[in-house]
This record gives sequence, structure tokens and C-alpha cells, in this order.
Amino acid sequence: MTRKRKYRIKPRFFIIFAVILGILLGGAVWLLQHETETAEPDDSGRQQYLQGFSIMMAAKVYISNENLRYDGSYFGGGYPPEDIGVCTDVVWKGFKGIDVSLKDLVDRDIAENRKSYSNVVEIPDPNIDFRLVPVLEVFFQRNAEVLTTDPDVILAWQPGDIVTFESSHVAVVSNFRNLWGRPYIIQHGKDPAAEEDRLVASDGMEISGHYRWPLTE
Repeated sequence: MTRKRKYRIKPRFFIIFAVILGILLGGAVWLLQHETETAEPDDSGRQQYLQGFSIMMAAKVYISNENLRYDGSYFGGGYPPEDIGVCTDVVWKGFKGIDVSLKDLVDRDIAENRKSYSNVVEIPDPNIDFRLVPVLEVFFQRNAEVLTTDPDVILAWQPGDIVTFESSHVAVVSNFRNLWGRPYIIQHGKDPAAEEDRLVASDGMEISGHYRWPLTE
């Protein structure tokens, strides 16, 4: 008499399945969004998406550094060492992916529009201003497209978008999505930095801002 062999599904199967499903959902959402948009002669919608994708990929490369650790120390010149960072460093690193110096843009905007930053900047300091979430919120409110903060309007969220939480945390939106269509975020709020399903955070932090950088020439 032969015994029937029992098969067990290994945990890694579910991980692989979730990753594949996330990629498929991300692609499906992108297709749905762009099928409902009126195509521009210069295909600006596609170019906007690709720009955001470049921001996202640069952010992913940054957090993939195995030696990266959370440290909010002050550094002369503004930029921290490659192995040190906080949540805001994910953002300016992402902008490097489209050859944009977020530090230079923030410093210039503060210098030219001091009143707009009066509630978040007492004395301008180029060594740290671009690494402060409240400053970035004001900057993006002034210079980027301001979008919905409702995580359930899933077509409104694209890779490379910037999202802030209670003016104290910031992250970059990923192309991966969970089973409900909500995107993952790329963040460094603790060690290790990660790409996580935390747009609706388990710690209860409310989304305070959602921005998309205009298409650069």
C-alpha cells in the first residue's frame, strides 16, 4: 500500500505571488488611467509618467544601499554621507534621477519667497532646509501639482509622486501596489529603509500632502 504524498505550499510562494500581483496591478492601473485621459499631441501624459518612474527608480537605488542607516545629523554643505540618511534624503535622491537638484531649487525658492516660508523657516540655512519635511511641504505646495490625499482614489497615485504624513514624514510613491490597488511607498523612517505597503500607515499617521513634480524640459 502506497501512502499519498502531502504537498505543502511554501511561504515563499505567497511572497512571489504578491510581488507578481503587485507588478500586474501597477501596470493595469497605469493602463486604465491613461486610457481615460485625452492624448496630447506631444504625449505629455506618457512623458510625465516616465519622469515619475525615473524619480522612483533613483529612490529605490538609494534605499538599496545595505550600509544605509537612519541618522538626522547636521552636515556642512547639506548633503550627508552615502551611508547616512532620513526620509527627506529619499526625495532629493529621487530627484537626482531626473537631473534635478532639489536642494538648489528649495534654497532659491526660500531666498526669493521668504514670507511663504515664515512659518517653517526662521533663518534660512542651506545646510538643512531641504532636509526638513515642513519646508518640503511648502515647497511642493508652491511648485508642484497638488493632488488628492485620499488613498482610495487609486488612479490618482503614480510612481514618483511625493507623499507627506502629518508634516513630519515624507516618502516617494512606488509602482508596486497591494491587493486593494494602493501603492507602496519608498521611505526611510526607521532602519532599514524600505519599500513598504504603508500608504495607509499602521501607526495611524494621516496623509497631509500628495504632489507630482511638473514635467521638466
